[in-house]
Amino acid sequence: MKSLKNHFSVIFPLIVLLFSFQFTRGLEVIVAEYETRITNEYSIIVVASKALEEADIARSVPSLKAMEEVSPSVILDRLKGDISTQNLSLLQLSLPKFYNLKLSSFPSAKALSKIKSDLERMDFISRVETFAKTYDTIYRILVIAKSMAYVFMGLIGVISLLLMLKQMRIWVLEHKERMDIMTLFGAPFWMKSAVLYRLAVVDSFLATCFVVALFYVMPSVPEIASAAAAIDVIIPAIEPLKEGGTLLGISLFFALVSVSMVMLKVKRETP
Repeated sequence: MKSLKNHFSVIFPLIVLLFSFQFTRGLEVIVAEYETRITNEYSIIVVASKALEEADIARSVPSLKAMEEVSPSVILDRLKGDISTQNLSLLQLSLPKFYNLKLSSFPSAKALSKIKSDLERMDFISRVETFAKTYDTIYRILVIAKSMAYVFMGLIGVISLLLMLKQMRIWVLEHKERMDIMTLFGAPFWMKSAVLYRLAVVDSFLATCFVVALFYVMPSVPEIASAAAAIDVIIPAIEPLKEGGTLLGISLFFALVSVSMVMLKVKRETP
């Protein structure tokens, strides 16, 4: 029972640490996919007094992915019954050119402002609509979400490390008598700390398995999948081997560092 308690005291902070890391990674993927989707759906409307060449626009907008002319036929078709064919033809000739610009990347509010000012400096462009207010709001939400995730992961990492250090220290105190006897018989340092290192390795493996299984099953849980679908988000599935290996490496790093820090302190305190 005592052994299980020792294991659980190390496994729990490791699970919290790995959960926060994988959660942050999943959030990164979701935000990246959302950025791509927004970039694909987003477009800048340009009104020009003459036909534009894509190469000319690309010189002012390096992130330009595609440019297409917006046909005025939809508007003209609505007016067919109200004005004569001759006047309709004259109106068509006098209408400015409308263009839809697609970007290849997700620009910041500052970059978007520069794109607009560069386009407006062209003599033959009379108006540029970037929908900056709506776009900037979405961009800020994404940036805040990513920043909060990194802060959250950092705090969890520090707290988990402190919890593991405390647990390792408790384990050392519980086994102090045995370690003192080993010291009297001249046991080397690695032999005295071998049990603690074995505990760290085993618990790292168990914590990794639990977190991988959790994130493997989570996307297929109907309640979670429907809640994500309601906000138009797809929860990424974990890759057990690739991402599980990364999680195991992180888990081992934190656990072994904790053990080493505690044992080095014990070594310095030993007369």
